[in-house]
Amino acid sequence: MKKQACAAVGVPFQKTTELAAQLIRECNAPAGVKVLVLFEAYYLCPTVVKACRAQRFHFTSTLKSNRNLLKPGWKLKAGGYGRNLFRRRRTETLVITKPHGSARYRFVDAGWLRVGQLGSLHVVFSRKGTAKKILGLVTDDPALSAAQLIQTYDRRWTIEQWVKDVKQLLGLGQYQNRSYRAAVIHLHLVCFAYALLTHLRIQRTGAQGHRTRDKAADLSTAAAQDQLRRLLWEDLITYLKEERQDHLVIEELERLRVA
Repeated sequence: MKKQACAAVGVPFQKTTELAAQLIRECNAPAGVKVLVLFEAYYLCPTVVKACRAQRFHFTSTLKSNRNLLKPGWKLKAGGYGRNLFRRRRTETLVITKPHGSARYRFVDAGWLRVGQLGSLHVVFSRKGTAKKILGLVTDDPALSAAQLIQTYDRRWTIEQWVKDVKQLLGLGQYQNRSYRAAVIHLHLVCFAYALLTHLRIQRTGAQGHRTRDKAADLSTAAAQDQLRRLLWEDLITYLKEERQDHLVIEELERLRVA
């Protein structure tokens, strides 16, 4: 919300980085679960990083090309430094297998460097496939190797797919011109609907004799929605049969469904 709109509804104004930091601080992970926060270069700032460290969460982020990297006696720009490393060093190769193919990366491990005011971070520069752009990645997790860092951030694609699905199929952005409370309820219901569809996708996919989890990733959100509609339809028909003996009504509904 814009600052003026927040004042009108009595909600304190927060920048997106402050909202992200609030979400991180409110995250209560189950015991024994390791949390690794993924975000874009815009959120690689003291506000978000402090929130991660306060929760003892490690993070992984992309790196803007104009960020300052500090080595003893040197002040470098991330973009130029990454290009120089790709020219001067031998790159390593990483192939990540995906459900419908694979992704090939070439990368250079720049080691641990000071990134602006954020302290020492593990910096890796990578290039995907035949792309010309070199992408900088950073993490504060000492347990991640350069290859593991790339693999970890590659999982962020599932988040992008989630945003696409909930916008196009579940109407995430259709809260405009509603009251503040109605908009909040709408966003919660969309997320709940996606969680339900994901549950159905995992529980009900796969032919007899096959493990459902082997097929779960192949079912789209639209297909999961069709499954949910079928479940609701079957539940409605069962209810009508129990409550009413008028089979003509049920037959008419079935005819309309086929039509």
